[in-house]
Amino acid sequence: MGFLNRIKRFSRYSSVSSGFALLLAFLLVVTMDQVGANENEKQIATTNAESASQTFEKALEGEQSDLADMDQMLERWKTLRDSTINEIKAYRIQNTAYENLLLASPTRIEILETALNNNRLAIKSLHERIDEFEKIGNNATVWLAQISDRISIAEKRMAELKREGWAEADRQKTQDKLRKFIAILRDKKSRGQQFQKEHTDLSGKLTETSSDLDETRRRLELRLQLQEKSKLLERNPHPFESIGIDRFTLEIKTAWGRLTGFFKADYWTQQWHNFHRSGGMTQSIFFILFLSALITRKKIREFVQSIEARLEGSVPSRRRLALMLLRRSFLLIWATILLWLYDLLKLPHVNYHLAVFLKQTVFTLLLTRWGIDYFQNRWRDTDSSLQIFVQTRLVSLFRVLRVLVIIYLLFVGPFGSESVSTWIFRLLIETFLFIWAIAFWRAFDNRTTNDACRGETVPSGTLCLTARSLSYLAFGVALLIDLIGYHALTEHWLVSWAETLALLIWAQIGWMAIQEWNLSQKRVSESQEDGGAPMVVAPVGWLLVQVSRLIWLASILAGLLLAWAGTDYMVEASEKVVNMDFSVGSLRVSLKGMLLAVFIFYVTRVATRIGRRLLSEKILNSRDFERGLKDSIVTISSYIIWGLGLLLALGVLGVNATSMAVVFGALSIGIGFGLQNIFNNFISGLILLFERPIQVGDYVEVNGLWAEVKKINVRSTIVQTFDNATVIIPNSDFISQQVTNWSFKDPRMRRHVDIGVAYGSDLELVRKALLEIPDHIPHILKYPRPDVLFMDHGDSALIFRLRYWTHVDNFYSTSTDVRFALDRKFRELDIEIAFPQRDIHIRSDHTQTVSKAPDTESANLLNSKAESNQ
Repeated sequence: MGFLNRIKRFSRYSSVSSGFALLLAFLLVVTMDQVGANENEKQIATTNAESASQTFEKALEGEQSDLADMDQMLERWKTLRDSTINEIKAYRIQNTAYENLLLASPTRIEILETALNNNRLAIKSLHERIDEFEKIGNNATVWLAQISDRISIAEKRMAELKREGWAEADRQKTQDKLRKFIAILRDKKSRGQQFQKEHTDLSGKLTETSSDLDETRRRLELRLQLQEKSKLLERNPHPFESIGIDRFTLEIKTAWGRLTGFFKADYWTQQWHNFHRSGGMTQSIFFILFLSALITRKKIREFVQSIEARLEGSVPSRRRLALMLLRRSFLLIWATILLWLYDLLKLPHVNYHLAVFLKQTVFTLLLTRWGIDYFQNRWRDTDSSLQIFVQTRLVSLFRVLRVLVIIYLLFVGPFGSESVSTWIFRLLIETFLFIWAIAFWRAFDNRTTNDACRGETVPSGTLCLTARSLSYLAFGVALLIDLIGYHALTEHWLVSWAETLALLIWAQIGWMAIQEWNLSQKRVSESQEDGGAPMVVAPVGWLLVQVSRLIWLASILAGLLLAWAGTDYMVEASEKVVNMDFSVGSLRVSLKGMLLAVFIFYVTRVATRIGRRLLSEKILNSRDFERGLKDSIVTISSYIIWGLGLLLALGVLGVNATSMAVVFGALSIGIGFGLQNIFNNFISGLILLFERPIQVGDYVEVNGLWAEVKKINVRSTIVQTFDNATVIIPNSDFISQQVTNWSFKDPRMRRHVDIGVAYGSDLELVRKALLEIPDHIPHILKYPRPDVLFMDHGDSALIFRLRYWTHVDNFYSTSTDVRFALDRKFRELDIEIAFPQRDIHIRSDHTQTVSKAPDTESANLLNSKAESNQ
């Protein structure tokens, strides 16, 4: 970087001292040439020559000073070049050693991991050197271009001096200075070109070395993956034969050497060197992220605890349990995420073995913390002696196991994972776990028997048998395969079971939390329905619950694959499964396309459900639209969303335009043979939605049936009669038959009530009384005004008709209200409501009398009145 700064300063100084001097001289000369017609031209030219000579003298001095600075910079460049060449040699020697390591027979995984980490350190340091050289080269290119431009300007000025009207001595003096100036510039250009050539050659060597290191890294990663897979099934034939005093003595000496080397200055010097090579800034950022979590942990815990307090209740809440586990293990979770992210980015470590120990220790503390907190709080308020027994034993196991595993990790550091001492220590831990499982289930059986005798509730036999079998399987098989000699498989077996246990704990908590959330969403939805509030939260909550269940299932499957197969194997297996394809005729369908199609259908369904609510309740409700128009917009929007979703799903399945043409051709044939009625109803439904001869909320009469339109579907329309009967009518009936729409465009309708009064009544009084009745009925419209028609002279009465206007919703109730009011009004005014009259002829032996008497029904009515009066 020092060479780069020197070039920048050199360029700036040269540009100021020489470029401006040349420009000033040129401007002075040109200016003086323009006044050649003046009688003092000779004196002015002499003055101009002296000024230009002084300017060139200053520029020459500046260039000579810059030339000395350039010599110093080139010396520094030689130092940088030599150190870089030495680094390249060191990298190539290291790379050759690692290539020889790859040529050898399978070596220890620890050696391969260390080699891979050192290779990544070298690549990172080399890339930083390449970036530095690239910047130097760019600046040098710009500087050389500036030097070339200045030489061209100086040579042009040299040619112009020959045409100037100066004295010969002045011209010669100025030309001599300008020649020296050009000579210095050419010397600088020559040195710059030499520097650029050396820089280009060295940059090429750096790039070539970087490519070699990258290739070695790729081979080391592949070799490490293959050896890790093969190591799981690699058996130590006779592990007990390795036990001996000499072996233990050698391992103790090796461990002691590693421990004492940890406190030597050379070790820490190398770690500091690795820190710089690995990019200290990157590791500092990760460390700062951890420190920020450490500083803010109190506030974060208080925030999570406040959320827990809001979930307090009489019913145990899994959401509260989940928050408690996250709160108590916040720092461990954050440290695990940072370490996992560091490995995911494949960044080099300062000390690989220390990084592995740190990662395994944090992971152990996290898993045991989850286990202790889960079993301590799952039965926190229980009174069952059996649950208290299980809780106490499991919590004690996690605490003891945490200590044993950390001691084992500390033991692996100096002794190594493949030493006999480490193997014996691991056998002791496995034996302890197996004995603990046997003792636990014996004590559990005794407790269960005693509780059953006392009439207390005991767990189901299936659950106990499953848990007992899994514990014996996990601990017993681990001890067995380790005794046989499959050491790597034993470690993988135990770690996978630990991860599976943690996964099952969170799976149970997550599922119960989702169920609780679903119930709370339903309660919110029901309360909003009762209160008449908008129901937008219902589909949104439903969507979040469904997505949570999907994420829960995907997380369980991915977690099991990660626990038992490893990240690399899971990625490879997932890619193979997803990319599987098969042929259906001429159509090539892949599993990935099918999954995407299902996902698109699911998203389309969710978007339709939420979009209908949002469109109807948030957008259209704020507009002054008719109810039918709103429903048509919502329905058509749903069809459009489903159509787009169907097209996208067919596209990801690989159905092209030709295939779709074949599908639609087959569909048209099906329509011609057996789907005419369904297709007719579908098209009729679209016509109803676009033309809107009937709308949701209209009162229609179809084939003598009066009903209200409730919903227009794809195939049929749902109507509801005034007797609360739901009738499903095909859409084609509304298009092909006569339909009476009583509320089309105008919800008002005119109704009438006929009344007959007795002959001899005061007709004006009758008319006035009829016109007063609508004024006292609220649902009768004031405009158009009611009117009275004298319809006819009937056989027994004078027929009048009262006509009025009302809303279609009230046409039944207003008729009843009018008749009640009419009867009451006529009684008050003593207006007789006529009834039918008949002539009765009575024949006797002597006389024949013709009298006017009421008919039988009227006579019976009069007799009943007479009896009531008596």
